[in-house]
Amino acid sequence: MVANWVRRHSGFLALAVALGFGLGACTTTETVLVDKPTYNPPPDSAGGFLGYYTASEKLTTCGNCHVGQQLDWVQTLHASAWDTLVANPGHQPFCETCHSVDSRGNQAFANVGYDSVKSDLYHDVQCESCHGPGLNHVKNPTISANRPIPSILTYPNVSTNATVLTAADTARVVNSSCGGCHQGAGPSLNHNYLKEWLSSRHGQLRASQAANASCQPCHEGKGALAAWGVNTLYKELGTSTLLPQNCVVCHDPHGSAKDANGQPLEGQLRFPIDAPTPEVNLCTHCHNRRSDASAGGSAPHGAQGGVLFGTAGYFPPGTTYDTTAILSTHGSSANPRLCAGCHVNAQTGKDALGNSISFTGHTFHPIPCVVQKNPTLVDTTYTNACAYDEPSRSWAACTASGCHGTEAVAASRLNLIRDEVRNYVRVLWIDANHNKAVDAFPTDSGYLAKVQLNAPNELLNSTNILTSAKGARFNAQLTADSLADHPDGSHGVHNPFLYRTLLQSSIADMLATYPTFLPAPPAPVLSQIQAAIQSGQLKVAPRTERAVMAPLSLQVAGTR
Repeated sequence: MVANWVRRHSGFLALAVALGFGLGACTTTETVLVDKPTYNPPPDSAGGFLGYYTASEKLTTCGNCHVGQQLDWVQTLHASAWDTLVANPGHQPFCETCHSVDSRGNQAFANVGYDSVKSDLYHDVQCESCHGPGLNHVKNPTISANRPIPSILTYPNVSTNATVLTAADTARVVNSSCGGCHQGAGPSLNHNYLKEWLSSRHGQLRASQAANASCQPCHEGKGALAAWGVNTLYKELGTSTLLPQNCVVCHDPHGSAKDANGQPLEGQLRFPIDAPTPEVNLCTHCHNRRSDASAGGSAPHGAQGGVLFGTAGYFPPGTTYDTTAILSTHGSSANPRLCAGCHVNAQTGKDALGNSISFTGHTFHPIPCVVQKNPTLVDTTYTNACAYDEPSRSWAACTASGCHGTEAVAASRLNLIRDEVRNYVRVLWIDANHNKAVDAFPTDSGYLAKVQLNAPNELLNSTNILTSAKGARFNAQLTADSLADHPDGSHGVHNPFLYRTLLQSSIADMLATYPTFLPAPPAPVLSQIQAAIQSGQLKVAPRTERAVMAPLSLQVAGTR
C-alpha cells in the first residue's frame, strides 16, 4: 500500500533526519517514510462511503491502492458524470442520484453518500457506486469479509422474461447494479437501456441452454465472462445462479479494454465493434458459432458473423461468386460499426403518454417498431411484432450511412430480398409439419423431400460424406426463417449477395446431381439462376452449368 501511494504521490515523501548529539558520539542519519493516510474521514461516516481522496484530481480513495483500475476508470464517462450533468441546462436535483456516489447501484438501501451529505467528494460514478461502501475495507484490508464485492445482477428478483416494470420491480431495481440508473424508470425517462435489454434476446434467460455447460459461453452471463478470459470477482461468481447476457458481459465497468492505438473502446466495451475479424469483433464472439456445413449434418447455429463477412454456408464444388459484390454489403467499410451499425441505434420521440423518450438501441432490433412516424411515437413495448413496412418501423439505421436514400427504399430492399430468398428456399424444402427435419415427399415437398424419398442415404447424418443434399439442407436452414433453431435470421439483409449465391448454387448443384427424379425449378427461379451464370456473377462447375442451361438451350432451339 505504501509503495503504491509513494509511486503516485512522491511529493508527500519526507526525509526525517535524526541526529544524535553527545560528547564523543557518532552522528547518524536515518531515512524514514512519512506516509500520508490512504484514506480521509468520509463525509458520510455512517454509510461508510469514502468517495474521492482528491476531488480536483479525480483520484478516488480506492485508487490509492488499486492504481490500474483508477487509471482505466478515469478515462470513462462515469468519471465525468457530474460535469455532464451540470453542463445540461435541463438538469434537475433528482438527476443527481445517478451522477454521484449514493444508494443507486451498490445495494445500500438507505440515504447514503451524496443522498446524505452533499459533498463534492461524492461527485461522479466512482468505484463505490458499484462496489458499495469501502470504509471497512480500507480500515482492515486483509479481512476477506470486508472486501466490497459487486453484484452483476442487472435486474434481480424479477421474472427473467418480464418486459414491464411494476412499481415493486422498480423499487427493487433502484439499488441494483447497472439497472440502478440505466433503467428508464423513476424520475428519468431518457435512459431506457434496462427496459430495452429486458425485451431483447440477451435479456431473456433460456434456462435449458444456460444450464448446459457447452452452451454457457454464449447463453449464460458467467459462462461468457469465463470464456472471454474475464478474471474478476463478483458476488455471483461460483454460484449456481444462472444469468442472462447482461450489461457487464459486453461492457467492462472498469473500461480497461483498449483499441489498437491504446485508446479506450467506446462505451466501455470489452472488444471492438468495428473489427471485421470474427475472433476479434465483440458481437461475433458468439454470433459466429457454426456457419459451415459438416458431413455430420449439424444445422447452422449463430452464424451471423460468417454470413456478414461472406464465409458462411455450403459452396458446391466449383462454385465461386463475384467477390466485389460482397464488398458492398453491410460487412463493408460503408458500415464501419458492422453489427452495431444496424443493431444499436438511438432515436428520440415521445411515448404514448407524451413524455420525451430516447430509444437507445439495446433491444438490438435494427428496424424497431414505432407507434407512428410523425411525430415519432416510440413503441415502448419493444415487441418487434409489427409489419415490415415503412410506416410501421424506424428505418433510420438503414438511411444513416447514405446507402439507402429513403426509408421507403430500405423497406423495399428488405422485402424484395426476403421474397426472393423465400422462393429459392421453397424449391429446396418446404417443411410442411414444421419439425425441422426433412421428411420424404409428399409429407414435405421440394428437392430435399424428393431426395429423402428416392435416395435417403444422401441425407444420412451418420455417414461421413458431405453430399450435395446435405449442403443444400444446410444452406436452406441457414437462410430460411424457421428450418433451424438458430439460423442467420436476417431475411437476407446481412448479406443478400451471399444468400443468393448459396441458394442459387445449391438448386443448380442438386439439379445436376439428382437429374433422374428432380424437375427443373419454377421458371422465375430458373431464369434468375441462368442470368446469374450468364452475367458471370455466379460461376459453377461445368456439369452444373450444363444442367441449368439445358432448358434455356431448348427454349432457344424452339424459337428457331
